Amino acid sequence: MGNLNKKYKVKVLGIDDYQALVACQSACPLETDTKRYVRAISVGEYEKAYLIARQTNPLVSVCSRVCTAPCEKTCRKTGEGSPVDIRALKRFVCDRQGTTSPQSVTERLEQFSQQNPWVSDRTGNHILTMSRFRKIKEAKAGAKPAARIAVVGSGPTGLTAAHDLAVLGYRVTIFEAAPQPGGMLRTGIPGFRLPKDVLMNEINAILELGVELKLNTPIGSDLSLSDLHNQGFEAVFITIGLQDPMRLNLPGSDLQGVHNGIDYVRDHEKIKLGKTCLVIGGGGVAIDCAQHAIRQGAEKVMIACLESWDNMPASISEKEDAQEEGITFHPSLGPQRIIGRDGRVSGVEFLNVSSVFDSEGRFSPDFVPDSGSTVYVDSVILAVGQASTIPSLAGLDGLDITPNGLIRSAEDMSTNLPGVFAGGDVRWRFARNATDAIADGQKAARAIHGYLRGRTLHVVKRGYMRPVAPDFDNTRCETIAPVKIPKLPAAERISSRQEITIGFDEAQAREQAARCRQCSIQTVFDRSRCLLCGTCVDTCVYGALKLVRVADLQGGADLEQLTGALQKRSHRRGGMTAIIKDESRCVNCGMCARRCPAGAITMAEFYSQEEWE
Repeated sequence: MGNLNKKYKVKVLGIDDYQALVACQSACPLETDTKRYVRAISVGEYEKAYLIARQTNPLVSVCSRVCTAPCEKTCRKTGEGSPVDIRALKRFVCDRQGTTSPQSVTERLEQFSQQNPWVSDRTGNHILTMSRFRKIKEAKAGAKPAARIAVVGSGPTGLTAAHDLAVLGYRVTIFEAAPQPGGMLRTGIPGFRLPKDVLMNEINAILELGVELKLNTPIGSDLSLSDLHNQGFEAVFITIGLQDPMRLNLPGSDLQGVHNGIDYVRDHEKIKLGKTCLVIGGGGVAIDCAQHAIRQGAEKVMIACLESWDNMPASISEKEDAQEEGITFHPSLGPQRIIGRDGRVSGVEFLNVSSVFDSEGRFSPDFVPDSGSTVYVDSVILAVGQASTIPSLAGLDGLDITPNGLIRSAEDMSTNLPGVFAGGDVRWRFARNATDAIADGQKAARAIHGYLRGRTLHVVKRGYMRPVAPDFDNTRCETIAPVKIPKLPAAERISSRQEITIGFDEAQAREQAARCRQCSIQTVFDRSRCLLCGTCVDTCVYGALKLVRVADLQGGADLEQLTGALQKRSHRRGGMTAIIKDESRCVNCGMCARRCPAGAITMAEFYSQEEWE
């Protein structure tokens, strides 16, 4: 709404714009209806809150612990330094309700929708959309058996695809090379962050849909893609993740006592570290390794990384957790070589880092000359990421593989082989977070569904404004102070190896949920009632509203079309006046609507609905 050359740059909002105003939901790869499950928690409607969070996410309890929370990073309160703790609120309601079967979720959502069709947005891979699509498909198919689909890998991408395809009515079999399901959720995330029973409960709920799980069954020399086709699978989705650690070309990395992060997290109980351990890396896995080392009894644990403290990939909460446990950080240090004695590691030589990326944003660390230092240790853990290599893709003959060992696939996950799709980290350069992986599984399910029915799935999006109660008042959200998410004391969680965070109790959860500004609720102006008195402008303490001449507005073709139509209807002389709103300032409090003497302003809530065709 800036004034450029005495003109106000404005935009007439459409569906996508209204969705973007709800920044938390827009940032979520799963389109989770964040603001409505948070609101339901604030008024004690816990089952409703759980169902809203669960309706587009089959691994909702997992995400309530390990999601990187992009919703919180974009929360409009983040600018004030205290976003709503959305992930912790999700965990509260997931822990309270427990894991619910997909059938029960569908039934209860149907019941809620019959009572009130505007329970929540219906976007993305919504369980009701998919279940209703299944009924239509089955009615057309009659007694014809559903197609069989093979999912290779049981990480978050594979589990999600299996869930959604089963809800759509397909017969799904998961092939997993490991003795237990879950992929990196099981082997790459410590139990003190993600308890294994939480993961297994959600996997079991997916299996209740009739999904078959075959463990210890790798795709390789004994079972190939051709074999799956010959067994009657009409589509195959490959989601085997990044199987290998990313390796540093670092002299001395072959010494005894030097371990890769992936191997260490998986087999930490079998690995002895000694008294002093150094972890090299700045992400979440590096911190997980360091915390494992502390729990194994290492007396001194350090983390060294190329990045500065502020630019480390690990989250602030992860770094704070580590510091509380006595782990020390050495940011902006670049390892040059690992030194040893009698074939075993004894230290690491470093140079200070002046920059990590070049002027074009490419990874190209630059070091400060003559700034060498040595850290003496008993063990080193290299936690610098994951990768895929050609050998790890054995048994996938015929697929187009990139030189760095990734499966080449299109945006819809299709590969060069008909009926074969690939997704998850094995089609990306780097490992990503759980919600991105789940989103890949959803995208794959839509693509496979379209492939099997012979035409691409089209999504039709509609938006609706529904009036809220006339006495709507959301001013309290600005008065509630944030609180720290409760955690176990460091000494207790180290000795017990229990989960780090305890989570909010009921009173805390309701209070913190009430901090939400409810960004889906918007002002609606009725020009036929407006007196142009300026009361709304004077009332808004945030300066979000202005009265300006229409002639001073600057925008696109949609603005010209709107103002042109209004001018034809207007009986006023001397030019028209407009009320413009700065969305970055508005806190959705509803004060302007309550103070309007003519009743020209009402508050209405935006809903988004998507239909599959």
